[in-house]
Amino acid sequence: MSKSARRPQRIFSVVMWLLSIVFAVFLTGLGNTVMRDLPKVDKQISVEQFVDQEQYKAAQDRERDLERAVIPLSRAVEDAVQAERSAVRDYNSGKASFENWIKNRKATESAAQNPQVIARTRNVEALQNARRDAERRTEDARIAQRDAERARDDARRARAQLTGDARPAYRKALRGQEFRVFAMRLALTLPLLIIAAWMVAKKRGSAYWPLYRGFTMFALFAFFVELVPYLPSYGGYVRYAVGIVMVIAAGHFIIRGMRQYMARKQLEEARSEAQRRQSIDYETALKKLAAKSCPGCDRAILQKEGEEVDFCVHCGIRLRENCTGCGHHNISFHRFCRSCGVPSASHKAKTQTAEVGVEPTGPPAVI
Repeated sequence: MSKSARRPQRIFSVVMWLLSIVFAVFLTGLGNTVMRDLPKVDKQISVEQFVDQEQYKAAQDRERDLERAVIPLSRAVEDAVQAERSAVRDYNSGKASFENWIKNRKATESAAQNPQVIARTRNVEALQNARRDAERRTEDARIAQRDAERARDDARRARAQLTGDARPAYRKALRGQEFRVFAMRLALTLPLLIIAAWMVAKKRGSAYWPLYRGFTMFALFAFFVELVPYLPSYGGYVRYAVGIVMVIAAGHFIIRGMRQYMARKQLEEARSEAQRRQSIDYETALKKLAAKSCPGCDRAILQKEGEEVDFCVHCGIRLRENCTGCGHHNISFHRFCRSCGVPSASHKAKTQTAEVGVEPTGPPAVI
């Protein structure tokens, strides 16, 4: 708000904005509660709901049983591998010991007739047989593990196939649910948007505009948070189409509003300077002057640094005038001279016009 406004007005404006925000917050909380308690809005569906439950449960149980069977087989393979490694080490150690003994002994008879050679040879052969048995057990354990894993994978694929066959029905149901949820939210949100649009168009000058403004904030929140995220996508076609329509509609209303604004300004500029001055609200004029903008045509005031401009070069409205009492140069929209307190000539003319029954045609001030 402009510094020219009264202090109570500035405080009132801030309080009304806070009131609007608090009102919108409470309305939003109530709206969220209503949305949450709507029947079937938050009900979740899954693809498993559209699978033949008996077949799916049988496949799931079989997969679970085979998964449990794989675990001990994996441990059996680990034990067999460890036993095989131990047998290999024993065999290698026995073989190396036998070869060293053969090299170092002094033969006094043939190897075929030497009892120690025969005994050591048989010991090495027993170690070799033990190693081979350990290798066979490892191989058997790995085969059993492989067969169990294949059976488990087959059961897993069978279960996945049941889920894949149910996906078309699941997608159809999901689209139906999305549409129902969106339709339910639209049925609640669309009336709010219509009411909010009516309030903005018809109630901006009302004394209760802060409450209407809070309701408008709530309606916008409901639209962008409670409705737009639930808009069915259908591959993006619907959302992009809705976005295009919204942009076109917004562009249409913005362009039409600007054209109406320009036409209204042209009509205002065609009137006399006195008539235009009477239609300008006091607070509005001071705000625009503080922003270096002409109160009559909204264009920037052209002036050099340190130079005071008495008239707008675009519409010709008087911006400054001399006081009739002391001659001080004042802003023409001020009601009294800031040097001597005498009513300004423009204020006198406006007051005299109001006394004879001609009311200003400008819009009321909105806080």
